[in-house]
Amino acid sequence: MKPALPQLTYAVEAAAVVVMTISGMITAARARMDLIGTFTLALVTAFGGGTLRDLLLQRRPLFWVANEGYVFLTLLICLAFVYSRRAFALAGALDRRAVFVDALGLALFTLTGVRYALEAGLPPLPASLVGVVTGTFGGVLRDVLVREIPTIFRPGALYAASSFVGCWVVLAGPWLEIPQSIADAAGFATIVLLRLASVRLGLRLPDPHWFGKPDERKGGPTS
Repeated sequence: MKPALPQLTYAVEAAAVVVMTISGMITAARARMDLIGTFTLALVTAFGGGTLRDLLLQRRPLFWVANEGYVFLTLLICLAFVYSRRAFALAGALDRRAVFVDALGLALFTLTGVRYALEAGLPPLPASLVGVVTGTFGGVLRDVLVREIPTIFRPGALYAASSFVGCWVVLAGPWLEIPQSIADAAGFATIVLLRLASVRLGLRLPDPHWFGKPDERKGGPTS
């Protein structure tokens, strides 16, 4: 039996799958992949984080096995994206908002991760880390498959940091006696806004001290 989610519904998980599917397809189009490549990249982006979450929490069956409609939905979206001119035109508009789409997926999957972790009885800190893993791992797999440095490892991305802070906004709800639905919404907004602020406004964590030192491997300053 899968644990019931008292506040975060399965509709949110489905939305996360759709959003990360779109993120994977946008990346596949940039890499000029065919249908198989697009579907593969969409699958690993949409299901990678949730699969690792389920493995860590020893949840069986995996969420996309228990809800096989997610796989069919991903395939249908990919077919439309690859073969429909109208869908591809829509994707062109989404491509200009790829960071926003990815931020939505990051937030949605982070919330599912922290909620499942709490339902499994994890303490707050491990629950927040499961939330971060759930939100970020699909994007890591996506970037690795197209031979890019994963966004989570790029200086100034505020990718994992946004997810981590959003988790603690959610976790603070019971302590502050805030309805969990409001805490979930606040956590979602926090993740999206922090991620967008890192891209649009240059908000970032303080640089490590070695960023200002010469790179001994290259004989020059680091970028």
